[in-house]
Amino acid sequence: MSEMVETYISAEWLKPIEESLRKSRKRGASQGSQIDAILRDPESFLRNYVEPRCRYKDHTDNNGKEPCLAFDAINLFLGNGVDPSKAGGRQMLVLGDSGTGKTSLLTMLKLAHATEHRPVPYRCEFISLGQDAIGKIKLIEKEMETVILLDGLDEDPLAKGNARQRLLELLEATRGFLRVFISCQNRYFLQNIKNPELDEEEGKIGEFDCPTMMLLDFDEDQVSAYLEKRFKRNWKDKIARRAKSELAYSRVESMGKLRFRPQMLSLIEDLMKSDEPANDEYSIIETAVIQWLIREEEAHEKENLNVSIESLYNAVKQIALLMVKEGLESIPENIAIESFISIQNNIPLRAVEFLPSALLHRFRDQAGQTHYRFIHQTFRDFLAVQSIFDSSDEKEIVVPDFATNKMIDFIVKGRGMDEDLKDKKLIMRDLQLSTFGFEAADLKGAVIEGADLRNANFQDADLSEVNFKKCLLEGARFDQAITTGAIPDTPTVGLPVSFGIDEDVFLDMLWVEPGSFTIGHRKSPIVVEIKEGYWLGQFPVTQRVFQSIMEFNPSFFKSDSEKDLPVEQVSWYDAQRFCQELNSLIPDDLDDDYQFRLPGEIEWVYACRAGTNTMFSYGDGEEHLSKFGWYAANSNAQTHKVGSKKPNPWGFYDMHGNVWEWCKDRNDDFFTSILTDMVNSDASKVRAVRGGCWSNNPYACRTANRNWYSPDANSSSIGFRVALFRQPKSEIQKEKIEKKQLGL
Repeated sequence: MSEMVETYISAEWLKPIEESLRKSRKRGASQGSQIDAILRDPESFLRNYVEPRCRYKDHTDNNGKEPCLAFDAINLFLGNGVDPSKAGGRQMLVLGDSGTGKTSLLTMLKLAHATEHRPVPYRCEFISLGQDAIGKIKLIEKEMETVILLDGLDEDPLAKGNARQRLLELLEATRGFLRVFISCQNRYFLQNIKNPELDEEEGKIGEFDCPTMMLLDFDEDQVSAYLEKRFKRNWKDKIARRAKSELAYSRVESMGKLRFRPQMLSLIEDLMKSDEPANDEYSIIETAVIQWLIREEEAHEKENLNVSIESLYNAVKQIALLMVKEGLESIPENIAIESFISIQNNIPLRAVEFLPSALLHRFRDQAGQTHYRFIHQTFRDFLAVQSIFDSSDEKEIVVPDFATNKMIDFIVKGRGMDEDLKDKKLIMRDLQLSTFGFEAADLKGAVIEGADLRNANFQDADLSEVNFKKCLLEGARFDQAITTGAIPDTPTVGLPVSFGIDEDVFLDMLWVEPGSFTIGHRKSPIVVEIKEGYWLGQFPVTQRVFQSIMEFNPSFFKSDSEKDLPVEQVSWYDAQRFCQELNSLIPDDLDDDYQFRLPGEIEWVYACRAGTNTMFSYGDGEEHLSKFGWYAANSNAQTHKVGSKKPNPWGFYDMHGNVWEWCKDRNDDFFTSILTDMVNSDASKVRAVRGGCWSNNPYACRTANRNWYSPDANSSSIGFRVALFRQPKSEIQKEKIEKKQLGL
């Protein structure tokens, strides 16, 4: 890393900052209320803080490849690790997985400044991103003397549905500040903000090129360091007491990979008090909430306050739900009290003196108004979910449209874990779930309607009996879940399907919704309708798949090491025989008839267009074709592994280039001139091919371009992909099948 010019923060300052903070709070320093708004117990926070590691990339020689200490990266950024001439050069993105300490790191910066431990040449403002963030930013004076800390882009309600635009607004609003830190969960950033079609590097967003800090999980040494800090007075004594030490270590080990997340590790004392180990995030948070409520009840018993676990639990659930619904990071006490009228909660909230370890804390803002705030949004979202569970009826749980991603995750996990909730139908309507992670989730019997699920991850999820209504599923990741029984054995309308052909050989297909598109001149277009949905191969048929079915490989471009090249040198008749072999594998006793065949020409074009009306599925520019397909300029005169370029908007790969693809027919609606139509041969004796190939120029790879060959022709430039169609069986057919099964 670059040589540091000046130290703005250091791990060696933790103890002095703690002492400075204690003194400043006794004096009633002006920064006290700001710190209280962030932390309930800042002294304990400082005492137990372990500096994280990160990968830091800026505009000097720091390329982000080697891990470094987070404070070193901050010092470089606050010093000479920027290029002020670049848009975004003074604005750093702080990324990391959930629970890796992004908020804590920004809090450390605020504390280091607020305690005035060392004089620094800047002011510092901490803002939790929400409805009024831009307004707060505009009120800040002396921008070039101010470092601004913007926390939680992934939980910003104004980022919902258009996170990229929200980030661009924040970058524009803060471009005049001395330095800017913006924290965001890494997966959220990659999936909701980055535009894959633009090939933007890590910190490049539009015109802004920002330094980036990627926080890393703790390693074993950092976990040990945290435990030493947390139990420094009696930890070794506990180790000496074998039973206690074994319990402590077993709780840490039971957390699995979550023990490397600072947020989860900070709850170790609550986990040690629990009778049962917790090994997932939901269980850990649930345990922490229960232990906190027990402590609060015990602390207030002597004061004769009506602070039972039940009453306090109801109160904090109501506060949490209201905060999420209104997009608030904190809530004024008078609003919180008024909200209890509707639930008849008689807890004297104003009289409750929350413990230092409380998950909810009370503080006064600079105007002297009392507020409530959870120590982390995770607890707020968990408690809001419990309120939703409580208000659900006997048959279903409805996910509200204001639910955060973390809430949706908790709802799905909580439903799967709670015996009283398992039988309730989960209803998710009109939610932005694109890129959402449903890995290993129990979604059995759920109704998901009107949801954007493009690029969502359903790996290993239980999707049996799931009803997907009007959902966008193209590009969703199902991976092995489909082939390991996570989806019923028969294809489900609206869902992708993956057929296991052989060991580690799969035929992956995506569902194509009915619809229409136009062809011809723009002034007099012809509307082509697709009346029935169908499945289409996500990739051209590979040599691996073809050989598994047909037991031979006709391809010219063979490779012993690469079996996922597209099959070629197949005639139209060869492709037909392949489909017939697939059809012979379909069981007779399915509820509906299914048929594999080549896609019709209009079906191929509809899937290729993917809702667009441009020269290519990605747009009109030939200069971008190399990102989406293999053609003369980049193929090196050969085919390439399928799926190695970008997909079209519906998730289909290699629709432009690599190999031409046979269609079932040649649809004459595509012709405007009968002379052009009949140049080579009679229409009844040729079949269309689409998409262009490895040897073509960009013009031949256009969506609208077509070619045709005799059905017995074969070439190293021609392959195919298959389609699957569903036809409901008649009652007579079903009766025959039932009799056959009964031996009648």
